[in-house]
Amino acid sequence: MVVDANKTLPAHEKMRLETAYFDTNVNIELTTEVEYHSQYQKDMQLTIDETELPHHASEQYHFAEAVDMLNTYASKMDTIYHQNDSFIHKI
Repeated sequence: MVVDANKTLPAHEKMRLETAYFDTNVNIELTTEVEYHSQYQKDMQLTIDETELPHHASEQYHFAEAVDMLNTYASKMDTIYHQNDSFIHKI
């Protein structure tokens, strides 16, 4: 979104990810799923987590915050998967 908007702005008005924010209501829906494939069994899909994160337009939810949140969420889901749902464990 920032890239597209910046194409239409003069150089001195360009947005940066660190300062750009959503000016509308935002509802981020995250689902973490794992698919197991086996030679001897039917493929299986397991939902580990479903999360909904609403943000009102008045909160000035910054793009950089959203990216940080997604990175934190991904790391958390990776840990949960390896602790609870994986039969292959990290050493």
